[in-house]
Amino acid sequence: MIKKNKKKREVKKDGWLVTYSDMVTLILVFFILLYSISTIDQEKYRLLVKAFTRDPKTLEQIRLMESELEAGELDPLEGGIIDEYVVDNLDDIIDFYDLYLYLKNYVAENKLEHAVQVEKGENIVYVRFMSSLFFEPDKAVLLEGGKEILDHVGGALSRVEQLSKFVRIDGHTAEADRAIEVVSDRDLSTERANAVLKYLEGQYIKDPAKLIAVGYGMHRPVAPNDSETNRAKNRRVEIIVGERDMLQEELEKIYSLSGEYID
Repeated sequence: MIKKNKKKREVKKDGWLVTYSDMVTLILVFFILLYSISTIDQEKYRLLVKAFTRDPKTLEQIRLMESELEAGELDPLEGGIIDEYVVDNLDDIIDFYDLYLYLKNYVAENKLEHAVQVEKGENIVYVRFMSSLFFEPDKAVLLEGGKEILDHVGGALSRVEQLSKFVRIDGHTAEADRAIEVVSDRDLSTERANAVLKYLEGQYIKDPAKLIAVGYGMHRPVAPNDSETNRAKNRRVEIIVGERDMLQEELEKIYSLSGEYID
């Protein structure tokens, strides 16, 4: 009887490498996905999250302006469309972006675009008013119409006071087109800034330490003083509300060197 030669089965000792390489590839893909998610514009992601947490009746679909995207940047939302909620109620203001949207909406609804500008920076909300909304020429007494506007603005500011480090009011005048100066431009701008501050203080901003009034006179124009239209632009009151006060932070460091502090 002939015995069959039994061939020994070869065991591949490196077979585990295939499974291991597949696992490494999957992990790599996973981390690439995580990275791609983390690089989505945070402001757009925030809007998207808030869109799902707000009342659907308050949602409004808008198209992003091309200027909002940096060169070569792709809009993460197809077609460049996101859902941005409309903030038209004081109770809806919970952060600085809500404050910005509320003020923008108020200006648009009341057709004040010609006299009021609202902008948002990284840590601030900026509002510019033409002085004619608040004051008569060469005067620093608030008009009734100006008080009505400040009631809306002040109500909105009060909603973010706990988040705010400062509320600064800047007064500006224009170079007068006349030989005799009726009132000092520096004094007038300071008095106007203080008039706005005093109206907001206590009534809307409870912590007086957060309020700052500055008068620049005619020394910070935003347009040449070569026409009445441009001079009207320079006569303005600005309200800046900030989440960080870097100057105050530095001052506190200096005080601490002497064992002092600001309460």
